[in-house]
Amino acid sequence: MKYPLMPLVNDLTFSFLVFWFCLPLGLLLFLLIIWLRFLLSQDILQVRRYRYDANILTAS
Repeated sequence: MKYPLMPLVNDLTFSFLVFWFCLPLGLLLFLLIIWLRFLLSQDILQVRRYRYDANILTAS
């Protein structure tokens, strides 16, 4: 088998490959952070609601 005339990764294709491999991973990381922040804010709201309900029940 003969080697290709031009290597698959050279100065021209390296930035293209890095861009197309890192962009999806970066977007997934970004969406994961947003999703976790949303879940944490929902949890904090539930804790506040439980505390509010507990205060109403004990005050009655």
